[in-house]
Amino acid sequence: MKKNINKFYADPILKEINFGGDNSWMLDLINTEEFERLGRIHQLGFSNIIFPSATHTRFSHSLGTYEITRRFIEHLELNKKNKLECKYLLCAALLHDIGHGPFSHTFETYTNTNHEEFTKQLICNKNSNLCRILTENGIDPKKVIEILSKKTIHKWAVSLIDSQIDSDRMDYLNRDSRYTGAAYGQINPTYIIKGSVLINDQICFNKKIISEIENLLIGRFHMYKQVYEHKNTIKYEFLIQAIFKRIKYLFLKKYKFVDKRNLINSFKPIFENKNFTNEQFLELDDSLFSVFIESLKYENDPILKKLLKAHTKPNFITIKQIKTNNKNSINKDFLSGYYTTKNVCIYHTNIDPIYINDNGKSIELSKLSEIIKKLSNVSYKATYVVKIN
Repeated sequence: MKKNINKFYADPILKEINFGGDNSWMLDLINTEEFERLGRIHQLGFSNIIFPSATHTRFSHSLGTYEITRRFIEHLELNKKNKLECKYLLCAALLHDIGHGPFSHTFETYTNTNHEEFTKQLICNKNSNLCRILTENGIDPKKVIEILSKKTIHKWAVSLIDSQIDSDRMDYLNRDSRYTGAAYGQINPTYIIKGSVLINDQICFNKKIISEIENLLIGRFHMYKQVYEHKNTIKYEFLIQAIFKRIKYLFLKKYKFVDKRNLINSFKPIFENKNFTNEQFLELDDSLFSVFIESLKYENDPILKKLLKAHTKPNFITIKQIKTNNKNSINKDFLSGYYTTKNVCIYHTNIDPIYINDNGKSIELSKLSEIIKKLSNVSYKATYVVKIN
């Protein structure tokens, strides 16, 4: 067992991210190939095309999620109640995004997979560095996955890892708003943490910070409308889907790729409808993805050439919002189709509700906030028709 040391990372959002004392062994997790790869994955996919400063990574976000979780544990003195569960929770917070592929959520759209499944695969694989380090430090990888899957019996652990006011949201809203220049997601994590209390195993918040919680919920809603689902980001995501669909079509037709840099094999499981092995997946990052797209310019397929021309000249792509609720689809010509955004709700009253401490009693948020009461279940979802000219 490694001797306890004190180390922290300087961070522009949270100032310090601490790995001292009993958590010092977790530095070994950060130094693994699996975790270091997150430093080569953009947090916001292609959004840096629209917001030039949004070049932050899943690495820094994962550290931030860990730190906010650690501060909650410290403030609520959860270590005194269940030390082992806290260790599992911190591991889950640190590793929750380990399964993200190139350009984050964009990867999921053209592979029809989700990062949660890759996360489970990487953490539980007995041959992985993550699994070895966790096991050596008395952590059962399956217990970490249970927390990420919300299967733990502890309500406070679920609240901190996946809820309407969890550590993940608190970090990415602050971090994304800072680096995009948007003001919507600016919140004060310290204020929210200090306003938290534990009532009957449930995390609640003092009445005096209701306005900060309102700000978080409404800010997230606007971040989705104005940043995460920006029209130009949608154009690029649709284009990448179309490129990969065309490559898969050609691959299945036995088209002979020029493939000067021999990169087709790196993405071959997508075209063969197979799962990536751990080794294959760990090779994937934003740089490899970008080089692969660039290498396609040598191909002779006319449709692929047209798609790649639009990749360098986005003015060749038109996008228009429509009223019909078509599902995501790409037409047979590969040059047009529909894109439907994620359905985002300001606040759910019956799905992981937020509780307020009212004289020792936990009261659901909308019963004490007039703003949230009126906006509860207000949602946003849009469908666009996209064309590559």
